[in-house]
Amino acid sequence: MSKRVIIIGCGIAGPVLAMLLKHKGFDVVIYERQPEIQPSGLALGVSPQTFKVLNILGLAEPLIPLGQPLEEMTTYSQLRGELLGKTDGAAKIRAWLGWPLILVSRARYCQYLFDSAKDRGVEIHFNKRFVDVREEGEKVTAVFEDGTEAVGDLLVGCDGLHSGVRNSLFGKDEATYMGLVQIGGFAPQPEYFSSTKPGIMQVFGDGAHFICGQVNSTAMMWATTLPQPTEAFEDWRRLGNDETKEMLKGLQVAGWENGPKELVAATTFVTKYGLYERPILPVWHKGRVVLVGDAAHPTSPHLGQGANQAMEDCYHLVRLLCKAEPFTDSSLQTAFEEYERIRIPIVTQAVEGAKAEGARRVLVGKEACEARDELIASGGGNNPERQKLQMQLIQGPFMGESEI
Repeated sequence: MSKRVIIIGCGIAGPVLAMLLKHKGFDVVIYERQPEIQPSGLALGVSPQTFKVLNILGLAEPLIPLGQPLEEMTTYSQLRGELLGKTDGAAKIRAWLGWPLILVSRARYCQYLFDSAKDRGVEIHFNKRFVDVREEGEKVTAVFEDGTEAVGDLLVGCDGLHSGVRNSLFGKDEATYMGLVQIGGFAPQPEYFSSTKPGIMQVFGDGAHFICGQVNSTAMMWATTLPQPTEAFEDWRRLGNDETKEMLKGLQVAGWENGPKELVAATTFVTKYGLYERPILPVWHKGRVVLVGDAAHPTSPHLGQGANQAMEDCYHLVRLLCKAEPFTDSSLQTAFEEYERIRIPIVTQAVEGAKAEGARRVLVGKEACEARDELIASGGGNNPERQKLQMQLIQGPFMGESEI
């Protein structure tokens, strides 16, 4: 009889983990607190590390046309009014690893993963807010706010930054506001960008940073990171029209040359959210319950590694669970400890690298910003340490053949 795995959360990690487990013969069910898949957020970069995992399921190739494969990275200085560097790193990554780096709408990506999981027969329940977990013998029970329960052989928390599963296991440690907000949106591609290759463009300024890229052949996303000492709740909400116009008008980047001005002016959708962090846990499991993705190691978006690292969690967890069969308390303990041994050093690098990059983007003061821009310019358009880290990260959970 196949082992039943309960997954809490149906964002990005949940559906992929469910499909990998089902692919290996496990019985899987997902419970999601929202009433439906949420069309939230802006866009995210999907790197070769994720494509390698999705390719196990035959989902890598069909994803590529849903986003925009990137070819180059361009960096400008607003203070200097000039180009700091341009690289064709994205094209080289594809040649090296066999998979592209793409930018895709977060809503479109989540919908794709959800639809794929449904098509493969994964059982998914909405309006199920997890509140507690119980373990009795070799079974684990998820308790939901509506009074219902679900029993399985294993429970995985894929429920993000504000993970209820994490709280149940280790107590509630509040997410800490990082003093930064991001404001961003979507726009039809302005004429300014019509002659450029698809890619990521960023502009460094004094106390603000701007990044943008194509999400398909006709539309672009953009985001600006700003210091804001008062808390801005991370709620991904869409703003009203009047509020939106006022906010856009007041943005520092709304007057910047080299693209931001045109893109902000053409914006059709805007969102604003604060950036938060929680510590990376030293242990990600207790008994028959284990954490994946942001539930264990939330990260700021500045290296584009949050969702990509979650895919590596999924790969290694499934690989090790296959080795742990038949499940016993001892075999699961061994699997979880190995999972943590492999993953914690890597995600620690990713989280710390993203935090450092975020701080660099919002430096305040002409002298500090000029020194930063000079460093970027001398590094061929990017911070060499950051480039080295990203090259290490994007290789993914395996080189060569997948073990699952």
